[in-house]
Amino acid sequence: MAPLTRSAAPAPTSAEAPSTSGQADSKVLYVGHLPHGFYEDELRGFFTQFGQVTRLRVSRNRRTGKSKNYAYLEFKAADVAAIAAEAMDGYFLFKQKLVCNLVPAADQHPELWKGANKSFAKIPWQRIERERHNKPKTAAEQEKHQQRALRRDEKRKQRIQAAGIEYDFEPLEKQLPKRARHMKYDD
Repeated sequence: MAPLTRSAAPAPTSAEAPSTSGQADSKVLYVGHLPHGFYEDELRGFFTQFGQVTRLRVSRNRRTGKSKNYAYLEFKAADVAAIAAEAMDGYFLFKQKLVCNLVPAADQHPELWKGANKSFAKIPWQRIERERHNKPKTAAEQEKHQQRALRRDEKRKQRIQAAGIEYDFEPLEKQLPKRARHMKYDD
């Protein structure tokens, strides 16, 4: 049996070569593996050494606001973006090796720049949740809460009886506040 050999693939001709014209005129730079503390202000200050930065967006978690450690920058000139990408790709910054690539216009998401050039303001989720939790309940909400508690109490009693345990406890209905017996009329 003859040994299997790989045939060498022919080298692509200039017509078949992958096109880089989309990247040549791109002004958008992807910067990945950002170190902690290197955010909007620091990025803008650092990359202005190459040229004017028109837009900047650090990707962040919506709930916590923490950085996802990558950002997009847009330069005023495409040649400046190409120089910055070439110079900063593989650059070590605070023990992190940066990844910098030009993003072709075809690969840019329509909402890529949503929220760009804004400094991040953390949303006080704990305070919002505390206020929501502590606000007084309406009469309808209290009634709904009591009905759910009664249903749970009844299911608990049925599970105890189904297990063959003879246990009698005061039902929750007797512990709930009494309803008013008189009716209120509006004149």
